[in-house]
Amino acid sequence: MSSYQYRCSDESILLPFLKKNVFSVLHRFIPYGVPANYLTLVSIFVIWSCFLYFINIETADEGDIIIAFFAIIIYVIFDHFDGLQAKITETGSPLGEILDHYSDVFNGSIILYLFFRILQIELDWIFYLAIWLNLVAFTLTYLEQSIQKELHFGKIGSLEGVVLILLIICSFMTSQGKTFWLEYTMLDMPVYVFLVLGLILGVIYTVVGSIRRLQHIPKSFIHYLLTGSILYFLCIYYQINWYIAFLVINVYSADLILKSMKSHLLDAESPKPDFIVYILFLFLIYLSFFEYEQQIGFLVYGLVVTAKIIWNMVQIFSKFRNYWVWWNLH
Repeated sequence: MSSYQYRCSDESILLPFLKKNVFSVLHRFIPYGVPANYLTLVSIFVIWSCFLYFINIETADEGDIIIAFFAIIIYVIFDHFDGLQAKITETGSPLGEILDHYSDVFNGSIILYLFFRILQIELDWIFYLAIWLNLVAFTLTYLEQSIQKELHFGKIGSLEGVVLILLIICSFMTSQGKTFWLEYTMLDMPVYVFLVLGLILGVIYTVVGSIRRLQHIPKSFIHYLLTGSILYFLCIYYQINWYIAFLVINVYSADLILKSMKSHLLDAESPKPDFIVYILFLFLIYLSFFEYEQQIGFLVYGLVVTAKIIWNMVQIFSKFRNYWVWWNLH
């Protein structure tokens, strides 16, 4: 375990303040013996439970909004507890790194889903765009890590985005805030459109920053960006059900992110985007000559890549199983 070293450069604007005044203060109540990975699992359980709950409701009422608000807060807190606990107990490991960071890939998409549901925004092209852009930023971040062997988070990252979402959800609990987000327009467009524009700018900022540090654009990223954008547009063109499009867009990116982490932690081969997506494209071309439902092709693709990700995760966890800690000893 001593040979492992977590290298991360985090320039987050909010992290120093929140770490000093919130995370470190609350972390004092966490017993020393609790392993850091348990805290990561708590954050995963809370956000996924909230996601499954929201899938089964039609319209979010005030009680549902409060549930989502506190679920996201608990997630953010425990997502930072694990790092503090690993540092204090000196139990940082590649297993903990991949469990923490890889779960954030999916958790970020879930938080965007909760945000769209609470603000009663249609789960259509703008929802897919927000998910896709968020994943583009994640993907290049971990591609950069696989090349530079150091993780880099910019001044405006996921923490700032989640805090902004929490503030908006909090305002939505008031009658004035609800009126503003549901009825107010700017330049004849809903206000939430400008939030997506802000997300676009944030992604551009992240991408430009990574390219500057790398001093080149990785071919795998160009490949990923072009193919993923085609996949995004096909989901819109064929009017794929939101949950299938959500699955497909997420697993396409998650596949490359996991390969990037594997390349970094296990010195594996250079990560390349998923190739099974081209089978989906060929299948859609074939179906264009017949009047068949395209949904099944997207669903099968999503499930196949999900199975591939699970298999790779099992292999990775098997290699790192010696790093699992059942209880920290003083």
